[in-house]
Formats: sequence, C-alpha cells, structure tokens
Amino acid sequence: MPRYDFNHLERMAKKYIDDGKAGDAIKIYLFMSDGDPSLDAGYLGERLGICYERLGDLHAARYWYGRAVEENPEVRLEAAQAYERLSNVGIDHLL
Repeated sequence: MPRYDFNHLERMAKKYIDDGKAGDAIKIYLFMSDGDPSLDAGYLGERLGICYERLGDLHAARYWYGRAVEENPEVRLEAAQAYERLSNVGIDHLL
C-alpha cells in the first residue's frame, strides 16, 4: 500500500468540504483515522463531526464530536460546544 502525505490528505478533505462534498471528505478522514485510537488527539473526530453535520446526519455528528472531546477535552473546545449544541439529538422518536 502506498504511503500518503497526511498534510495533502487534509488539504484535499478541506477542499471537498468547501466544495460541498462532505461525503468525500469523510472517506479521507476515516482513512486517516484507521488504526489511530486517539483520532490524532481528537482532531479527526472533530473533522468527522463537522462533515456529518454538514450532511445533516446529526446523530453521527454528535457521536464524532463526543469522541473528539473524549480524546482531548482541553483542546477540542469547538467539538465540546457542538456536542452540547446537539445534546437534544436522541432516539426517543424511534422508541
């Protein structure tokens, strides 16, 4: 498997987000996070949360924001705010 420059992958993912292609950015961020239990100190979890929120999948967004905060609560303040903002996202309507 070829080696990838993660800086290049990050630039491409951000470009996909800017171009309204959050689904493609998700594929890159999931690839980058594969095998990284800390999600790069929560950064990748936060980026995944942003992507899923842009796609309107608030359950997935809340999950990834929460993971980002778990990994690095002192730094992932925006993820913590997003997690709190999505605190009303639940499953009651499914039960």
